[in-house]
Amino acid sequence: MTWSNVPGPPPGPTPGPTDAERAAWERGGSTLFPAGKLADRISTVLLLAAGAVLTAVAAVVAIVAVASATASCGAAAGCTPGGYFTGAGIAVGGSFVVGVATVVLAVAAWVRRRTSWWIAAIGFVLTIAIVTVGGVVFAHAVDDADGTSPGSVSALP
Repeated sequence: MTWSNVPGPPPGPTPGPTDAERAAWERGGSTLFPAGKLADRISTVLLLAAGAVLTAVAAVVAIVAVASATASCGAAAGCTPGGYFTGAGIAVGGSFVVGVATVVLAVAAWVRRRTSWWIAAIGFVLTIAIVTVGGVVFAHAVDDADGTSPGSVSALP
């Protein structure tokens, strides 16, 4: 083969797409919700909404729990509220960060026309795990303040 005998169409202007092909391409490229992927989009939105509701519930519970736990906490009582705030911060802040990252990754998958339900499912599971870890840290701080942790000796007779 030589440079003068290149296979393919002859050099010169190539015909462009027909009007029907152009209309089909524009119709397919103008929506984030194509008909074939509707179930994927619905499941993704439901999982993202469930994660947002879980984060909101965790925030309300954290505010009430920190307020009630620190009401009697002070220097005279010998407790520090740092563990309470740490546990609440892990639960609420961590689940918020995971939620934002999940939304960004899901929308990026939509733009690239990929499935995204699995991204939202992993985000929801991570949100549950982070809220659980924050709750464990908070409960450990409460146990340490009360002197009722398994490794401590109680002052009660």
